[in-house]
Amino acid sequence: MRSLNLQSSFLFCTILRFKAAEVLGRKVKGEKARNLVLRLFWHLNDESGAYCVGAPLGIAEIGRNNLDVFEGFKNKYVSLLDDWEVERKYVAYGIGRLAEIVKDAYPNPVKKLREKIDEIEDVEFAAYALIALKKLGDDISDLRLRFGDVKKQIRYYDGEKIVRIAFCEFLRRELDCC
Repeated sequence: MRSLNLQSSFLFCTILRFKAAEVLGRKVKGEKARNLVLRLFWHLNDESGAYCVGAPLGIAEIGRNNLDVFEGFKNKYVSLLDDWEVERKYVAYGIGRLAEIVKDAYPNPVKKLREKIDEIEDVEFAAYALIALKKLGDDISDLRLRFGDVKKQIRYYDGEKIVRIAFCEFLRRELDCC
């Protein structure tokens, strides 16, 4: 358990958040996975006293590798998009990683992501949300047009490293947009 505590502690610190979450997802199974998901949700609560920025990443990766455990948490996970205290770009990233699992969640992840793109007005969130929407099978052509000229630099995790790129270039590279 000590190694799991050490690995989960990295969820507090940028690239290490993603990598630690991936390791957690591969390492924990069954009841341990369920308990860790519960603990990570608790760390998103003000009352916990130990807020964990990377908790949504950990929850998503554990869910990807423990479908039976995550089934009971998918609605709550998508609902994290409504919590302004949570790093919602990580929730959007997680929804992309969990697209097949959360596609029938309540609230509807497509509607919720589209709503939050307008509400949050942050291009890093929009990047992860667009990837998730594409994986959920949504037609994002309207959003591609809307963001096609945005030159603001973003930082996003591409599955291997943190990439710094202009948002319009991200659209062309990652979402096959002309």
